[in-house]
Amino acid sequence: MTALLEVSHLKTSFVTDEGEITIVNDVSFSVHAARTLAIVGESGCGKSVTALSIMGLLAKPSGRIQQGSICFEGQELVGAPERVLQDLRGNGMSMIFQEPMTSLNPSYTVGEQIIEGLVKHRKLSRTQAREKAIEILRKVRIPSPEQRLDEFPHKLSGGMRQRVMIAMALVCEPRVLIADEPTTALDVTIQAQILELMRTLQQETGTAIVLITHDLGVVAEVADEVIVMYAGRVVERAPVQTLFDMPQHPYTIGLLGAIPRLDLEQTRLVSIEGQVPSPAQPLAGCSFAPRCPFVQPACLNQVPELHEVGDAHFSACLRAPLAADELLIGNVVGANA
Repeated sequence: MTALLEVSHLKTSFVTDEGEITIVNDVSFSVHAARTLAIVGESGCGKSVTALSIMGLLAKPSGRIQQGSICFEGQELVGAPERVLQDLRGNGMSMIFQEPMTSLNPSYTVGEQIIEGLVKHRKLSRTQAREKAIEILRKVRIPSPEQRLDEFPHKLSGGMRQRVMIAMALVCEPRVLIADEPTTALDVTIQAQILELMRTLQQETGTAIVLITHDLGVVAEVADEVIVMYAGRVVERAPVQTLFDMPQHPYTIGLLGAIPRLDLEQTRLVSIEGQVPSPAQPLAGCSFAPRCPFVQPACLNQVPELHEVGDAHFSACLRAPLAADELLIGNVVGANA
């Protein structure tokens, strides 16, 4: 089956006062129609920069794709003319941005911003586009959509602005939807409704979804495949059930160990000690080595490559596959408990 979106060996960097810094380093994945790929990891691991690279929205002139390939339905997007990307954005591919207040234009009403895409990509009249905009606002559970359509973003709450962003991304029924923390500003009830709306769109149109999130509960509920990113690299990739049942990278195990458990007596929440290393000062070996409970001398000098440790299961750890007793989350985070 041909992938709708295929990213191969993507390397993205930014020019700063400290020189050119690589933020995304050799990232590869593919997404097929009607499938959901989740990208997880701590803040600063390169998830959002990966999404912006795909959409061609890197800050210019500082941001650039150093190498790699991004193919949408067989069409190469790296180096493509801006007019090609403009025709694609909001139509073939859409993105739900993480910060709705900075992504919505404060000078235009909510309706004008939704209608613009419908007029451009679907060639609807403004009257038809307005009706379609009201319909999508109703679907994302915005009350009184006829009234809200004519309001400016600053008059809406944070959660409502987020739902407007989701409406803008979904209104043209894209074939690939990149959702960067789409439910962060929403309460649990609305979050469930939005996830159900995304699932319905996927079932009706075959949309491929790339979901960027910190919420492993959402990942378990909606994803088909998961990639775990750390310090700009993919450190583990697996089908969702395999990842939860048999995580093979120490970082993944630590993330799963940080989930609150109702079936265990915990005096305090578990955490992974330390911080993500600065991309301005890359380590000679494994970037997770300073925080890893399994670290060995070789880890300090050798950058581990992704290798297969099971059926469709890949890990970038020199010691993978880990022994059965090492897979116990308590062994990894016991020092923090």
